[in-house]
Amino acid sequence: MAYSALSDVREKIKRAEKHIADLKIAISEFTGTGPYSITVDVETEPAKPLVHILKADLVPPEISLIAGDAIQNLRSTLDYLACALVRTNGKDPGPLIEFPIFDKPITTSKLEDRFCRKVEGMRKEVIDQLRDIHAYQGGDNLLWRLHRLNIVDKHNMLVAAWGNITAVNGLPPLTDQWNGNRWASVPGVPLTLKEGDKFSVPGVKVDKNTQFFAEVVFNEPNVAEGYPVILALRQFRRRVFAVIGELSWSLK
Repeated sequence: MAYSALSDVREKIKRAEKHIADLKIAISEFTGTGPYSITVDVETEPAKPLVHILKADLVPPEISLIAGDAIQNLRSTLDYLACALVRTNGKDPGPLIEFPIFDKPITTSKLEDRFCRKVEGMRKEVIDQLRDIHAYQGGDNLLWRLHRLNIVDKHNMLVAAWGNITAVNGLPPLTDQWNGNRWASVPGVPLTLKEGDKFSVPGVKVDKNTQFFAEVVFNEPNVAEGYPVILALRQFRRRVFAVIGELSWSLK
């Protein structure tokens, strides 16, 4: 590649991968302490057994902090890419250059002005391609969630909790689906869990021998509620890699 800036892009995403690896270890160590306990009450109403959350320890701050670091590096990777796209065009990136991600489509003159400031100095065909990515809520939602979670983390520690409950037997695993900004849940199962919660699972055979599994999830309403943390970071990483690939032709 003609510009060393692409090397910076790769180094930044490698740093994100290091944080993701560290996060897996931290979550594994936490779950190894037996932080949650679930049982099924089949005595009160056999036809509709209740699942009880007997124990759900708070997710340690370390996990939220590492997740925030990974998100920051992935989001910054895109900004490094934006600066590389300007340099490839023989210009110096100004302080307002960044990878353009918005909360809604660019349909007003105000948003158009903001978009133009973020991509100033790039080649027209690159700018057109950036528009076609549709990096906004309702367009490319992965990029939008990455962006919004990064903003949250700049002001407050990301909230992590227990959720995305599945079972070794009986309860089908959740799929990669969204309902608005909430993770699609099996009917009756809360998106996040806390000690003392009780719920039933309509239409699914659950008995006292059913073994449950819960994951650490983001609990950020209107952005990523019930979204499994490790899955989210993997998807963000994969999407950032794809964007780099889509724009790599302009960096040669």
